[in-house]
Amino acid sequence: MGEETEVIKIKNPEYILKISGVLDENFKAIEEHLGVKLSLKEDKIYIVGKKSHVKIAKKVLKEIENLVQQKYPFSVTDIIYASKMKDGEFLKELPQTQIIEDIKGRIIAPKTAGQKAFVEAVYKNDITFVVGPAGTGKTYLSVAIAVKFLLTNKVSRIILTRPVVEVGEKIGYLPGDIREKVDPYFRPIYDTLFEFLGQEKTQKLINNKTIEIAPLAFMRGRTLNDAFIIMDEAQNTTFSQMKMFLTRLGLGSKMVITGDLTQSDLLISQGRNGLEMAIEILRDIDKGIAFEFLGINDIVRHSLVQKIINAYEKFENKRKD
Repeated sequence: MGEETEVIKIKNPEYILKISGVLDENFKAIEEHLGVKLSLKEDKIYIVGKKSHVKIAKKVLKEIENLVQQKYPFSVTDIIYASKMKDGEFLKELPQTQIIEDIKGRIIAPKTAGQKAFVEAVYKNDITFVVGPAGTGKTYLSVAIAVKFLLTNKVSRIILTRPVVEVGEKIGYLPGDIREKVDPYFRPIYDTLFEFLGQEKTQKLINNKTIEIAPLAFMRGRTLNDAFIIMDEAQNTTFSQMKMFLTRLGLGSKMVITGDLTQSDLLISQGRNGLEMAIEILRDIDKGIAFEFLGINDIVRHSLVQKIINAYEKFENKRKD
């Protein structure tokens, strides 16, 4: 039937449980996505399957062993991605892509090739646009890099903003002052900051203005120097709002603009959104601005999220036809 068997001898028997994963979850991920069968006998892993798939599985397993040897805390998500993309080199490069550790000591790093390209673009450019569907880590990784820049004194403050589009209740009718009115819109950003810095430290940095979280309208008329600036949900900006925001960039600053072109809440009467038009207008500027596009293979949430997005895309495409 054209099947081939390869055998890997584990260098250190103590590594076996970490290589196979909890309840063999790493083995199961490789089997599911590469169509091979794995079995363990003493200090040897047997790989059975199609020759080309066995070769990839062997490479992935060898890189898992190397990560265990380096004591690098990889996850089954990394194994799934490497198996799906048939790319053992992805695992090999993981230790070099670390951004920061969260408050629990977990390493924050890009989990896909697309995310890795996005992170590299942020380091190399003053303005980076990252566009992709929900679950691709756009905001999460942007905030991680911003925190790293702050903690290593590459910037003196972080500014986080987004357009506040009123869907349902009008802001004016919501209870509280302006901060209490808009805080719910920024809850995902607060949650991410708490994960990286802890709630107490985050609150302290907000209180002393080292971290500023504010609606996009509050950026008007300002020059933002020595700051790491993130605009989230940029698909909800108008043409004029996007132009206003981009021209706030000051000396020693970086900007990251995130968005999902399929999720704009703007009314049809407001015209094309500012993110879509910025990509069209600025794409010929060859230095200092980067555009990164993440896709379905970059989704790192629950595996069902990828299937849900696929299903919706198929449904929407049918409606267009």
